Amino acid sequence: MKRILTLVACVLPLAFATAATASPAIHVTEDPTGDVFVCEGETYTITGGTLRVTLHEDENAAGGFNFTATIVPQGVTAVSSDGDEFRAVGAVWFGATGNAAGSVQSSFTFKIQLVSVDGGRADSVNLVAHESTDGSNFFFDFGTCEEAE
Repeated sequence: MKRILTLVACVLPLAFATAATASPAIHVTEDPTGDVFVCEGETYTITGGTLRVTLHEDENAAGGFNFTATIVPQGVTAVSSDGDEFRAVGAVWFGATGNAAGSVQSSFTFKIQLVSVDGGRADSVNLVAHESTDGSNFFFDFGTCEEAE
């Protein structure tokens, strides 16, 4: 997953470089195979599937901007350290807005659940964060795993 966040960070300057109002979304896919989720008492290794990444940016005439990105697992499978099979379901979303005066707000949600092939939830990454130039910042971690490396 960190590879995807790195990919987004690399594509972000390209998205802003277009500086066109209502630019079309950018769509990218990434192979997460080999990524590892370290959880409380268990480790899961991604064995297949893809991550669908959608990025969009917009700029208005007053110098304001907004940016949003969504990452959705498509058919992502994982295996536990015991050899049990799981699916990774959920989404990652983040976005930011700002204005010409320098005010910026950004939010981030990371909600991925590892679900057994029998349908029971095993573990999850569940992060929510917000940061703003006005100081209204927070970070919550309700999951049982760290984001994949």
